[in-house]
Amino acid sequence: MFSRIAHVAIYTESYEKMVNFYKGIFGMKQITSGMPDESGQRRSDIGHVSDGTIGLALLRRNAGIRSGLDHFGFDVKDIKTALDRIRKSFPEILVKDDLGDVVPFASVRVKDPVGTHIDISQEGASNVREGYAQERWDQPRHFNHVALRAIKPALLAEFYKEVFELQEVEAAKDHVCLSDGKNYLVIRPCNTGSYVTMNEGLDHIGFKVESLTKAKSDLAGIGISTPQSAPKKIAGGRFGDVTLENLEACVAGKYGTADPDGVLLHLSE
Repeated sequence: MFSRIAHVAIYTESYEKMVNFYKGIFGMKQITSGMPDESGQRRSDIGHVSDGTIGLALLRRNAGIRSGLDHFGFDVKDIKTALDRIRKSFPEILVKDDLGDVVPFASVRVKDPVGTHIDISQEGASNVREGYAQERWDQPRHFNHVALRAIKPALLAEFYKEVFELQEVEAAKDHVCLSDGKNYLVIRPCNTGSYVTMNEGLDHIGFKVESLTKAKSDLAGIGISTPQSAPKKIAGGRFGDVTLENLEACVAGKYGTADPDGVLLHLSE
């Protein structure tokens, strides 16, 4: 395949509670060292984590930045080819060519047609380092999909098919499901059901687990052993039940939950 999903980033005000959740529930392992903590002090003992294929960055939220899912990224065979495709077919797309040496994954950032930020890296590039440059591994619990929303899912899908050569594998319930050969990019339609479902851009992330029953037990258990890392309840409130129902209607999963910050997660076996 020309590309693979290789990176997801979340902004948070509490790295510790979030990293404990993703390590404890999904068995993720740290792959980079050196990040600012909540106070802004750079610490060598914290960094990105991974399921063996996709790196998850739990980034310190600065003023003016919203908490939650912020961007995701692709590793491509050739960055120049990807950028040439963007400039030819999608000339209105914003492209930042140099992210500097602070980002351990990507050298280029672009925005898709609905405004989602996408980092792009290339194997062997000088700024791709530490765990992002090392051999990948398999584990029982791992990423399964990244979900976006768009008013016109099929139109947005054309961008990802043309630029990143993702393959369409399924279309159901007005969703478009694209694959990089291992993980999926699911594009869901916007609707007026709630505040969340009206927004274009990143919607949720999905994980595959060996047993939903065991995963549910672990989610309950972490709330007892480490209360600050408990999953945030979705149901209830003004839009909670609608949000949960809509999350579980996604074609790529079965069980909806959320991380401690409220980022929506969709689990499947």
